[in-house]
Amino acid sequence: MSDIHGVKRSAELGIKLGEVGQRIVLENDYVRVWEVALEPGETIDFHIHHHPYLVVSLGGGENEVETIFGDKRATNEPLGETVFIDGMRPVHKLTNKAKLPYLSRLIELKHVTWKPGEAALPAGEKPAAASMPTSMPAEATKALEEILIQTADLHWVDKTLAGLSQKMLWRNEETGASIALVKFEKGSGIPDAHLHASNQFMYCITGKYRYVPTGLTLTPGVFYCNPKGSVHGPTIADETSVFLEIYDGPHYPVRPSWYKSDEDAR
Repeated sequence: MSDIHGVKRSAELGIKLGEVGQRIVLENDYVRVWEVALEPGETIDFHIHHHPYLVVSLGGGENEVETIFGDKRATNEPLGETVFIDGMRPVHKLTNKAKLPYLSRLIELKHVTWKPGEAALPAGEKPAAASMPTSMPAEATKALEEILIQTADLHWVDKTLAGLSQKMLWRNEETGASIALVKFEKGSGIPDAHLHASNQFMYCITGKYRYVPTGLTLTPGVFYCNPKGSVHGPTIADETSVFLEIYDGPHYPVRPSWYKSDEDAR
């Protein structure tokens, strides 16, 4: 079997692969959320990812990714930087090269499991179209591209519900799945009870956001999963609140009454 991911190489060097983070913040049937916290100069040792994952930086700067094969790549992950990895990378380690602590949440999407030895890209590298097989369709090449967005460079886009805006980070037009930063201004919220047409995942970055009937409240560092078809709400932002929001399919069965535009409901 090919050793493109360096698992065999790790064994030859006597290296026992570790976990992808230091602490599991939350886990359910859909996701596993890790905390990664590195002081300046600290390293999370060699590991490999078996699921697609999303990294949201909660603070930091320059990091270095080094693969088991010795390849190194510098990254910059300040507060708000968001990275989505949708292809298996070789065994690697991560070192904080900045003069300030690095903190992030790494969210594994458990519905897909990768196996070492299958085709992959070098850790942290974006594929070049010229290196792909000529028989591969263009849409397949695009699906393998890494996504890197500095969210501070994006503008908040208002929705037709007063007090609600978003920064769309990624969307699959075919399935309706999406990843976005969502902001509710203080005093705003979803006015009615409702349900979603897919699983909804939310990670609170700032603020205080409350589900009125139950009192369930999202505060910074809280992860929330609302399964498809589960009725919840109404909600209110007791403080201006920002979330990372993920849907694994279409948002609603039909457009909710509080939106005046079909675009706002997707």
